[in-house]
Amino acid sequence: MKFTERLKNIGPAAIVTGAFIGPGTITTTTISGIKYKYNLLWVVLFATISLYILMEMAGRVGIISGKSITEIITKYTRNKYLKLCLKILISSTLISVAFGFEAGNITGASVGLGDLFGINQFVASIILGICILYVTYVGTAQTVEKFMSIIVGIMGIIFAITMFWVKPNFTEVAQGMIPSSINLESSGEAIALIGTILIGINLLMQTITNGEKWKSNEDLKYSKIDSFINVSVGGLIATALIVTSGSILYGYSEGVVQSPIIYSQMLEPILGKYARQVGNIGLIAAGFSSAVATPLILKTVLSRMMKWDINDWKSKLLSTLGVVFGILFSAFGKKPIQIIVFASALSGISLPVLTICILISANIKQEMGRYKNTRIQNILGIVVVLLTTLLAINTLINFISFIKQ
Repeated sequence: MKFTERLKNIGPAAIVTGAFIGPGTITTTTISGIKYKYNLLWVVLFATISLYILMEMAGRVGIISGKSITEIITKYTRNKYLKLCLKILISSTLISVAFGFEAGNITGASVGLGDLFGINQFVASIILGICILYVTYVGTAQTVEKFMSIIVGIMGIIFAITMFWVKPNFTEVAQGMIPSSINLESSGEAIALIGTILIGINLLMQTITNGEKWKSNEDLKYSKIDSFINVSVGGLIATALIVTSGSILYGYSEGVVQSPIIYSQMLEPILGKYARQVGNIGLIAAGFSSAVATPLILKTVLSRMMKWDINDWKSKLLSTLGVVFGILFSAFGKKPIQIIVFASALSGISLPVLTICILISANIKQEMGRYKNTRIQNILGIVVVLLTTLLAINTLINFISFIKQ
């Protein structure tokens, strides 16, 4: 396959990468670098591999079956009450995660835009909001995937440049890639890193976009290449963020991280004002890409599950409300910590259920035929299910502790 042909077929997976590389990921990876330097890089590597396993599986299901994960699971679930519970879980997760993350995405992007051009957050939020609403209203998965491919590429270049710019000790970086034991103190950060990369609703989107773009089993190779490239870039970005913050701020109190803007601010004393501007561009790209992807995922997955047309007024209304919600939070300087915590908790708790749904779907012979999971793929899938279950338990414990405060 020619290199140009491979590039032409890159697309759907960029939506997933664009969605998870947002202000939340920047904040989480920055804190990890500050507290543990490069010691948790192997966790990012492990989470990135897990994401690829799930995305390959989800993409294969979409192409071979022509159905979404939710359509397959509800089709083969006999118990009507269990079917109803699954629909409620998925729809409530979709809506709350989309609204909560959108508030964080627009806030992060507006902070970067405001710092770059010296404008207040209200104005920055309105400018970004109008752009996001336009893309949300007129955009389709096909048009957005091309846009996302460009944005993800820009983010990869920016964050990689800043990583090399700070001149880290690459021997220590390599050592950080080697799995080591996690103590009780660092376990929370390790789980947070996994949670910021593995987001269940993104995987549901992967099935739909792959099924719409590719129709033949001959296209599976394109899906695998697309997933591999985009997941690798996402992993590189997360790695670069940890290496950069670990090189500059390791040993500082994590309390310095009040906002994702700390990423661009921390570059200035070491590398000058231009580095801060580069960091701001990266922050804007991360926030904007996630802010565009999130409402698209909401309306695409929900409309497929509820059997609405993608252009139905109900689909567009929900996605528009999500963006407006984020604009209002950002414009009036609100810190959407409570709703983001709730959205993150629901996302983490529902992830094992969605992962199991993907694993089951990939093993249904009536849908997958000879392309159903192999034994090795099932073993890898079970490992990921166990990982996401650990994440869910930790998320639930942290959420209970948070609401008790």
